[in-house]
Formats: sequence, C-alpha cells, structure tokens
Amino acid sequence: MTDTLYSDEKLFELGKTNYDKLVLYCTQLEEKGFWTQAEKVMKQSSTEVLDLYVQSVLMNLAVHCGEILDSQREFMRVVTASNPLCIPKEGKIKRSVYNDSRRLYELPPVLIQLCGLYDKEHKVDMTEYFLDAFLNILLCMAYLNHGKDVKVNGFIQKYYEKIRDFIIDRDAGEHAEFIKEKISSGSIKCDAGWFKEKREKAAAKAAIKEDAGSRTGSDKSQKVKKQNNIQNRPGKKKKAVKNNKKQDIKDASAILEKSITPVEENGKNKNTGSAIADTRQQALSEEQKQEERRRLREAFFKRVEDDIRIEKERQEQEERQAKEQFLAVKNRLKEREKAEREEQEKIIRTLMEELNSLVGLKDVKGEIQSLANLIKIRKLREKMKMPVMDMSYHMVFTGSPGTGKTTVARLVGKIYKALGILSDGKMIETDRSGLVAGYVGQTAIKVHETVEQAIGGVLFIDEAYSLINPDVPNDFGSEAVDALVKLMEDHRDNLVIIVAGYTEEMKTFLKSNTGLISRFNKFINFPDYSKEELIEIMETMAEDAGLTIEEGAKERILKQLDNMKEEEWEDFGNARGIRNMFEKIVINQANRLVLLDAPAKEQLMTIVAEDVVN
Repeated sequence: MTDTLYSDEKLFELGKTNYDKLVLYCTQLEEKGFWTQAEKVMKQSSTEVLDLYVQSVLMNLAVHCGEILDSQREFMRVVTASNPLCIPKEGKIKRSVYNDSRRLYELPPVLIQLCGLYDKEHKVDMTEYFLDAFLNILLCMAYLNHGKDVKVNGFIQKYYEKIRDFIIDRDAGEHAEFIKEKISSGSIKCDAGWFKEKREKAAAKAAIKEDAGSRTGSDKSQKVKKQNNIQNRPGKKKKAVKNNKKQDIKDASAILEKSITPVEENGKNKNTGSAIADTRQQALSEEQKQEERRRLREAFFKRVEDDIRIEKERQEQEERQAKEQFLAVKNRLKEREKAEREEQEKIIRTLMEELNSLVGLKDVKGEIQSLANLIKIRKLREKMKMPVMDMSYHMVFTGSPGTGKTTVARLVGKIYKALGILSDGKMIETDRSGLVAGYVGQTAIKVHETVEQAIGGVLFIDEAYSLINPDVPNDFGSEAVDALVKLMEDHRDNLVIIVAGYTEEMKTFLKSNTGLISRFNKFINFPDYSKEELIEIMETMAEDAGLTIEEGAKERILKQLDNMKEEEWEDFGNARGIRNMFEKIVINQANRLVLLDAPAKEQLMTIVAEDVVN
C-alpha cells in the first residue's frame, strides 16, 4: 500500500476537474460532426455515453479491488454529471448494477475511437489527453482508500490492453510506457504533454543522426570515386602508368597557367571563375544550413530542458503544498484528538467524583474504579493493535434495598459512555412486571421491546430473582430469561444489563439458566449502611434541601436507630428508610414553625431535637 497526501475532498475535486476535461473533448467531437453517426445508433448524446462509460469502468475497478468504501461509492455517484447506473447513496448495491456495469465495460470504447479519428483528420493529439484525464479519474478512485495497491495497477494495465486495439494511428509501445509511468507515480496530474515531449526528443535525435549520416555518406562517396579512378587506370605496365602521371602533371600545369591569365584576355577564363565562385557559394550555403540546424537543435533542447525544469519545480511545489496540507490536517486531527481526550478525562473525573461523594460503599467504589481502569487499558491495547481479552460488561449487583444499587447503576451508564463502551449512557429501569406478560408468546415480545429501549445504555433489572418462580407451573418468567440471555449476547457491544437483588436469591436466579451466569463477569455486593452512614446520608439530604441538623437532633436520630428491633431493620430499607425518616422530620419542623408569629430565616433553615419525634 502506498500512502497518499491527498485528502478525500481534494480527490473529489481532481475527479470533477478531469471529468470536465472529458466533457470538453466530447463537446468538440459533437461540434466537428464526429458524433453524428454514433448518436443515430446510440440515441444518446456524447456526454450521456461518457457518464455511462466512466461509471461502468469505476464500478469494475471497485469490484476488482474488493470491498467498496462509502467514499468510493459517493465518488462514483457524483464525479459524473448524472447517475445513469442508479448507484444508491447507501444500502446494498443491486446485482443488476454490477451486471450493467460489466456489460458496458466490455463494449468497444466508442469515444476513444472517435478521438483517434479526430486526431487523424485534424493532426492533433486528443486521444492522449482523453486517456490521461480518464486515468486520473481512476487514480482518484483508487486513492480514496488512502492508497493504491497492485490490484489497482493490474486493473489499469488490463484496461489499457483491452482498449489499445481501438486507439487509431498510435504507437502501442509508447502508450504502454506512459501507462506504466502514470500508475507508478505518487501524484495525480496532467501528463498528456508527455507524448509530445517524447516525440520531440525522438525527432531531435533522428535529425542529429541524419546529419551525421549525411556527412559520413559524403566522405564515403568521395573515397569510392577516388578508388574507381585508380581502378580504371591501366595497371599491367608500371612504366606506362608513370609516364601517364607525368603527362597529367604537365596538363595540370598548363591549365593552371591559363587560369591565371587576365580575364579580359580570354573569355573562357571568365566562365571558369564563375564556376569556382558558385562552388564556394554552395559550400558556404551548406555551412549556413548546418549552422542553422545546429542552432535549432540547441534551441529545442534548451526549450525541452526549460520545460522539464519548470514542470519539475511545479511538481515539487505541489508536493510541498500537499505535504504542508497533510501535516496541517494531521496536526488538526491530533489537536482534536487531544481536546476530545481531555474532555473525556474531564467527564470521567467528574463522574468518579460524583461516585466517590456517595456515602459509604468503599468497596463498590473501588470495584467501579478498577473496572474503569481496565477498560481504559483495553482501549489503549486496541488502538495499538495489541491482542485483548474478550470481555463482557454485564454485571450483578447484590444487596438489600436502599443500598445505592440504582444510583450506582445510573453512574455506570454515564461512565461507560465516556469510556466509549456505550453510545448513549441512559438507564432503563425495569422489573418482572416490565418483562413478563400474562399470555403465551407475549413475554418474548415484551422483553425485546424493553431491550430495544435500552440499547446504547444500561438496562437495570431490579429484583431480577423474581423472574424465576419454581413454585408456579408454566410460569412465563423462564421464557423472559431465555429471551434475555440471547439478547445480551446479540447486543453486547452497545448494551449493559445489570441485574440486582438480595444476595442469596440472586445466587438461585443465576443458577436457573445454564447460559445466564456465563453472561456476567462482574459481581458487586452492596453492604447495608451503618447507623453513622445513615446519619451522614440524612445530612446530605438536609444540605440539598437548604437545611442544617443540630447536634441534639442528630443524637436523637441515632438513638431512634439504636432502639430499632431486628425485624424493623429488615423493613427499614437503608437509604430509603432514612429518607422516610427525614421527610417526617421536615413535616414536624413545619408544624412547629407554623405556630410562630414571624420565624427567622435561621429558624426556617434549622432542624432541632424537638423535630425528631416518632
């Protein structure tokens, strides 16, 4: 996988830009009459055919590479002006869409064929520009999964092999080289000028070779002529050859003497001078031509070098900008993650402070804190791609009524949301009446409805042991438990079920179903409050109501608690009992203060010993 510096937004922008180029080429084909015959057959405009072709190739690319990401699906939908394949925004893509895209993909690329005809007639290179823009769209699609792999490269190569026979009057090897360089590049840019540059370089090399060949050929011709002259001389008698050479020298001397005779004395000498001047002029003209060719070659290579340098500088600038943008986005994400993490820690800290502010429950607080720490470390291991133990978050709360089970369960929901275990953090409280129906087949439906309400948060089932009643034949509670066991597993990633009740009764309840106890991995016992803790709870209630309790009143309350019998304690209900006592005391205070003419503010805010009566 190769990382890319392009954001999804940038890839969408590049895709639309290159699609707009394709539309311009199609418009040119229509304006020049190249689409007239095709439209009669296909009954569609060139841009309509273009949209079908682009979507079909993109869909085949997605299928070839495997899973279609949401960003890739959206790209296929919006990169073209229309959505002819009817690709849905969400949900499952119909089989007919895949079949249509495959069928269209296998058809001859009529637009590329027409581009080739246009090039042939107008002596231009529209095919290369069309192909370049189209490949850019494919690369944008590939980069949307933040990389491109060998599957993408293989698809594009196979795509070129499929269409190359339809590219008119073009070098297949040249195109194959372009495709290879295109898919191996780490950026998406206009590369159509690559062909022109390639051809100009080849032409320059050919001109240099031709010039060198011309000079070599001239030298060879002179050598052959000299050899022929030698071969034509009689060679049987060396003496004759020597005499002939002497005669030739004499003849040459005579000609030379004549050539230096003044022109006005011999008219023939005038013609000889003109011939020499013409020869010199021709030689000079040839030198000028060679010099001009040399100058043009140098100018061409300089222009090519300048173009390459400018393009390289542009690419480097784009890469710098892309890198800067990437780093900026990365830093923003880090800052956002840091802010979110700090906010999460703040929320968790506030919730734990609220938990710790509860009276008593030292062991319960420790259990919840340990559980929160375990979840934090588990999340870190998941982030670092480390193995983690399978974990269930369902819990069993045991203890007498009024020991804070409901309050703690509500806090657990909020803490789990802050830790990312739950999506909502709400708490739905229910009991046997909320889960068990009175008719056959209705209980499972009732359980499903209740669980659906609690998804994303905590389902707190108080007195859960009452779901099982062995003394009643055909009791529907067993049906509720069976349905509950299945739903606990089905929604374990976004639902926490907490069952609560008396310690011994809950042990019997958990044994009633073989799959029930395995669904819970955390058992927390809530002990009864001490008398001193009950007094402290009442003080908290009074503070919340804007009241203070005098020491004398506290002593009388404690004395009442000490005088309570064992059977009275069983019915007292811990915090619930102390709340009932507090409400009676507040009523007694009101009855006392109403007899005063104008009670002071301090009197209205104070509970005295007189208010603590049975």
